[in-house]
Amino acid sequence: MSASSYAAAGQQIAVPPQRCPICRRALTGWGGYWRWVRAPPGEWPIWIRRGRCSACRRTHALLPDLLLAQRLDAVEVIGRGLALKVAGGLGLRPIAEQLGVPHTTIRSWWRRFRARAPTLVAGCAALAVRLTGASVQLAPDRERAALEALGVAWDRTRARFGGRVGGLWPFWSRISGGQALGTNTSPPWAGLAGAGWMGPSP
Repeated sequence: MSASSYAAAGQQIAVPPQRCPICRRALTGWGGYWRWVRAPPGEWPIWIRRGRCSACRRTHALLPDLLLAQRLDAVEVIGRGLALKVAGGLGLRPIAEQLGVPHTTIRSWWRRFRARAPTLVAGCAALAVRLTGASVQLAPDRERAALEALGVAWDRTRARFGGRVGGLWPFWSRISGGQALGTNTSPPWAGLAGAGWMGPSP
């Protein structure tokens, strides 16, 4: 869903069944909260549902895959900015002007992406190999390799699971559990096999 469509649904947003990222048990509804998302052409308040695990009793925010945790901007905007920097070779200020976001915001994305790039390379390459058994050839530059590994994992996932995978940047949000630019060093796909790692997402 787009940010505007998600916002229009308000508290009536339907969230598919989700599993606890800690113990993999089914989550039950546990209220929610409002937060803002910025995506062209504006900003919207959206309702984020929470889920609670009856086994480990932890609660989790059920972020839609159009978001990343603790980031105002939609993942499509963030991904586009990073791609302009890595593949397009643009500076941070021109990217900020092109996307209509503050320079400091772009800088924070870039810093976190650079720090997370090795984890993204390792996780996405492993996922891609697990899906098809074929090796993955990547650029020596870690930031470019991170985007290449993500692209390969996305392509192979689409080939196996079809349309439910969605776009590249929502896929990035989904496989990272919304922590693509966070500090969590253990990605949700680690140690999982089959289709279980890719639960449905709004």
